[in-house]
Amino acid sequence: MINFSVGVILPSAGCSERFGVPIPKQYYEVLGKPLFLYALEEFNRLQWVKKIVLVVDNPEHVQGLLEESPSSKEKVSVVQGENTRHRSIRAGMQALQKNENNLKVVIVHDAARPLVPSKLVEELVVAAEEHGAAGAIRPLVSTVLQASSDGFLDHSLDRSKNVSSETPQAFQFDILSTAYSKCSDEELDTGTECLQLALNHTGVRARLIEGPPDLWKVTHKKDIYAAVGCLRGKYLIYTYGFEFYILFYVLPEKTNQVCIMSSEENETVKLLAETLESKVSTVQCVVTTADATRFTSRETFNTVVLFHLHEIDQDNQLLDFAAMLDIDHQGLIIHVIEHTNADGMQSMSVYDLHRSGRNMAKHYEKLHKGVVVIHCLTPGEDRRLAELVSSLILSDAATFSGQTLFL
Repeated sequence: MINFSVGVILPSAGCSERFGVPIPKQYYEVLGKPLFLYALEEFNRLQWVKKIVLVVDNPEHVQGLLEESPSSKEKVSVVQGENTRHRSIRAGMQALQKNENNLKVVIVHDAARPLVPSKLVEELVVAAEEHGAAGAIRPLVSTVLQASSDGFLDHSLDRSKNVSSETPQAFQFDILSTAYSKCSDEELDTGTECLQLALNHTGVRARLIEGPPDLWKVTHKKDIYAAVGCLRGKYLIYTYGFEFYILFYVLPEKTNQVCIMSSEENETVKLLAETLESKVSTVQCVVTTADATRFTSRETFNTVVLFHLHEIDQDNQLLDFAAMLDIDHQGLIIHVIEHTNADGMQSMSVYDLHRSGRNMAKHYEKLHKGVVVIHCLTPGEDRRLAELVSSLILSDAATFSGQTLFL
């Protein structure tokens, strides 16, 4: 558990020579917003991150982009970058030093890396607090060769003994500050590795932690297609005699807090909890009949999933339990109605069911919450139902609020 203050430096001042597009890659729009905003928003969600410094080539332009973004800007400062990576990071450190938040650890992460695995970030911060520095790594995919000055092979590195350095990286604040205060102009002009800088000037050997495959950096234009693919998910559901394709935009590793409530234990709840366990920060399952006398919740949830045995307005006990929860004002509430006998729905049109869902959404809008209703008409679809609910939880709640889905 992290019980101290952490700062973040996001270098984003490069000119993107290899990107092959007139605008720098950090401003290139991916799924409707500039690339740099993805990393910024992920760090912004972490409660123990107290200050984020965005180091850019054009602060006035970036301030304008931030004003258009709906995310909170209280933690964010924008500073002018310089002409090399190390000089820009040093500018970020100087901005943090003016801050009065008593930061213990500072994270350095490339703004051109849109995916920020929250569990890895937490591991790195804890390791940096203990060892002084920590960095994310990945196994080498290709063998690295060193060429001689005349263009011929000099020697190759043993791939099994070498790794690829990635970001995020984390440092005790004083360690990184000392390293930048002691480094030479040559290091500032030609160096790119913060972990090596800390080793050279403070003697701190960084703890290396292998991260997931999605730590890559957008460097060339073709990398944008990979970014879109990772930030977007696709799911197929079936309605009553029709086939619908729904495209979900998914941001991996969101810090969602999810509460799953049901009147009785069932396989779907178990599968859903297992699916979400590695993708959200909190999953709590509540069986109302079993937990009625001892239910208390000290957590704040932004997503609540209610599995109903009856129609929603007839399920008073489940709704009473849900009312006891502390739900974030931007939360999503998902009602799942498992119909044991679909014949009873023949008299209800899809239009009427959808209109009911829209009316419910209008009510929830007053409370700043989104709502989705899922009618499960086919028994034995536990895994597909769990995957559908999981996809909704990891998507943009505002996009699907008011929808009535059928499985």
